[in-house]
Amino acid sequence: MIRTCLPLWFLLAACGRPADPPAAPAAIADRIRLVVSGSLLGRLEPCGCAGGQLGGLARRLQHLGEQRSHDLLVEGGDLVAGATELDLRKAYTALAVLFDMQHPYDALGVGRNDLALPFAEWCALLQGRPVVATDLRCAEPGWPGVPFVEKDVRGTKVRILSFTVRLPADAPRDGAPVRIVPPVEAYALGLRGADPATLRVLLVHDGDLRTRELVTVLQPKPDLVLCFDHGYTDPGPRPERLDGVPIAFPGTRGRMLLDLTLARLPEGPRLGQEIVPLVGSRTLPGGGGDPDVKQMLLSHREQVRADSVLAAMAEQRPTANGSTYTGSRACESCHPTAYAAWQKSRHAQAWQTLERAEAEPKRYGWPVTAYPDCVGCHVVGYGERSGFVGPAATPHLAAVGCETCHGAGLAHVESDGEVRLGKVGAGTPSPACVACHDAEQSPDFVYGDRWPKIEHALEPGQRRAPGQGAPK
Repeated sequence: MIRTCLPLWFLLAACGRPADPPAAPAAIADRIRLVVSGSLLGRLEPCGCAGGQLGGLARRLQHLGEQRSHDLLVEGGDLVAGATELDLRKAYTALAVLFDMQHPYDALGVGRNDLALPFAEWCALLQGRPVVATDLRCAEPGWPGVPFVEKDVRGTKVRILSFTVRLPADAPRDGAPVRIVPPVEAYALGLRGADPATLRVLLVHDGDLRTRELVTVLQPKPDLVLCFDHGYTDPGPRPERLDGVPIAFPGTRGRMLLDLTLARLPEGPRLGQEIVPLVGSRTLPGGGGDPDVKQMLLSHREQVRADSVLAAMAEQRPTANGSTYTGSRACESCHPTAYAAWQKSRHAQAWQTLERAEAEPKRYGWPVTAYPDCVGCHVVGYGERSGFVGPAATPHLAAVGCETCHGAGLAHVESDGEVRLGKVGAGTPSPACVACHDAEQSPDFVYGDRWPKIEHALEPGQRRAPGQGAPK
C-alpha cells in the first residue's frame, strides 16, 4: 500500500476548516556535498586474509574518480594505529595518496594516534597539508596545524574545525610540545571572523558521550559534527541529532566512506547521508582499485622489505610473563597429545600459508613474509624479546605455536612444569584469539565452533594451574 502524506493546511481546507497556506520558506543554502573518512588506523588496504573485505586507499581513490561530484573531501585523522617505524612509513604513504594524487583532500584532522608519532618527523610529513588543529597549540617551529580550513563552494563558505580533545595517554604532562585549549575557547578562536552564513563543520576525536557534551555548550552551534569514535567500527546507519545538530559517525579502518549533503534551512541544518562500502571488483585482478595508488602501496611494501623493517621491529617489548620463547617442539615430550593436536591444526601451517600467499601473484604479488602486520599473526611472539625475528634466525617460531596461547615457556620447561602456564589473557575467547581472528580478518570466527579444531587437554596425571579452568 502506498501512503501519501499531505500537508496539514491542505487537509484542513479539504474538511472545510479555513487555514492559511504556509509562507514561502526562506532561501535554502546550496547543498554542499562532503565525502568523509577517518580513523584509517594504518589500514592502507585490506589484508586479504578473508574474502569480501572492505576498504583500501586504492578503492577509495577509484570511487572518487568515478564520482567526481563531491565538493569537499575530509579525512578525520588517526591515520595510524601505533607509533612504530612502520606506522611512520604508513603515514607518509597515506598522506601522499590523500594529498599528492589526482583527488587531493581539503582538510585533515588530528587524532591522538597521530600525535603519538615521532613529533619532528610527523610535523615534517604534514608541511603544506591542510591540517586542522582547532584545540591544539604548539610553539615549536614547523607546527603544521591551523585553527580552521575554510572553503568557498559556489558562493557558500564552509569552515572546518577539529578537536583532538585529549593528548595521547603517554604524552608528558610538563614540557609537551603540544597543549590542549579548552573547547569553548578553541571554538571561538576557530570561528573568529567567520560570516554568520558560513556552514560550520566540527570534527571530534573522542567518544560519542563527550561529543554530545560539546554540542550542548558550543555557540553558535555547528551545522554538522563528525564524531571519530573508534568504538564505531562502521558508520552509523543514519545521522543522529542533538539540539538540532546532526552528528555522523564515519567508522574506522577506511572500510566505508560517508557521502553527506549538508544545507542550512530556516529550521536548522539538514543532513543527508549515504554509506559507501569500498568493495573490491569480482572480475579485476587483485580486486581492482586505482592503479597509481596500488603501485604506490606496492612501492611502500617493497621498501619495507628492502629496509629490513621486519627485523628492526622485532624484540622491542618484554614478554608478558617475563620468560623466553622456546618453540612448540619443547612442549612435545611432556604434552604429546596436545602437540599432536597442534600439528594437525592450521595453526601449525600458518607460516607456510603466508609463503604460499606471497607466491600467488593473482592474490597478493607483494612480500607479505616481510611485512610486520602480516607476519605478526602467523608466528610466535613477533615484537617481543626472544620472539620471532625471521624465518632464518628463528625457524622454531615460524608458526602459530603453543606459546601464542600459553605464553613464553622457557621457565616452565626448565622448572619441569613447576612454573605454571595458563591461557594468555582472560575470558572466552582469549585476547590471543581475537587479536588476529577479528571481525574483519575472520568474519565467520565463532570461538565455540573453532575450539574443536584445536582442542586438547592435559596429559593424564597432569594438573591445571590454580585458577585455570578446563578449556571450553
